[in-house]
Amino acid sequence: MDPASLAGLLIILLLSLSWHEAAHAWVADKLGDPTARSMGRVTLNPLKHLDPFLSVLLPLLMYWTTGYAFGGGKPVPINVNNFRNRARDFMLVALAGPGSNILLAVGFSAAFLACALTGLLPAVVIHNPYGPDNIVPPTMLQDSQDGFLGNLLVMGVFLNLALALFNMVPLPPLDGSRVVGWLLPRALQRYWYALDRIGILLVIVLFYVLGGSKMLLHAVVYAYAFLATHVDSLVWMRFST
Repeated sequence: MDPASLAGLLIILLLSLSWHEAAHAWVADKLGDPTARSMGRVTLNPLKHLDPFLSVLLPLLMYWTTGYAFGGGKPVPINVNNFRNRARDFMLVALAGPGSNILLAVGFSAAFLACALTGLLPAVVIHNPYGPDNIVPPTMLQDSQDGFLGNLLVMGVFLNLALALFNMVPLPPLDGSRVVGWLLPRALQRYWYALDRIGILLVIVLFYVLGGSKMLLHAVVYAYAFLATHVDSLVWMRFST
């Protein structure tokens, strides 16, 4: 990546992580637990959501040893005793994170569509000396002609889909595990939630030892292609009229 694209990627990543963690805190507050709000976590300020180990040291260590980066934001403090229905509300707070990333991915897609339709992402004109020129409109499925703004919006869509699907994996301490905890009988819930203590090891084993990262990447690419195809079809309809 060139320096500008790398800077844009980091900005989008910080925004997406902050949006994710702030969604956890906001929903927890709405469901009766003000713990995170009292600690200033209902904010998009990334400094409130970064953890020295999870956000900096672990990604650097993983990239240095495996070639892949893995990390996260500072966990949002939750006191389940403040919830009316502890397992259900804990699940809803957890789902707020990936749900917010899906909304953000849709928002970046809508921004791409708006920029394409208004000319901020100009079409490419291929001159044809033997007939009419060919006009290639901006497209999310091919990033060769969209320029810095288009690539930035595409990164926003892809990163947020990746964050949403990664966190929906039903493995402690990821958000998807809270759905499993809600479905389990009450007698088993305590044992399931206790796996959070070794959750980081479980995630590393699944994604970096057992090859789960490849399956996740396939899922993200499929989700991105599904969303991008619909956006591109709307763009092509505009340029074909």
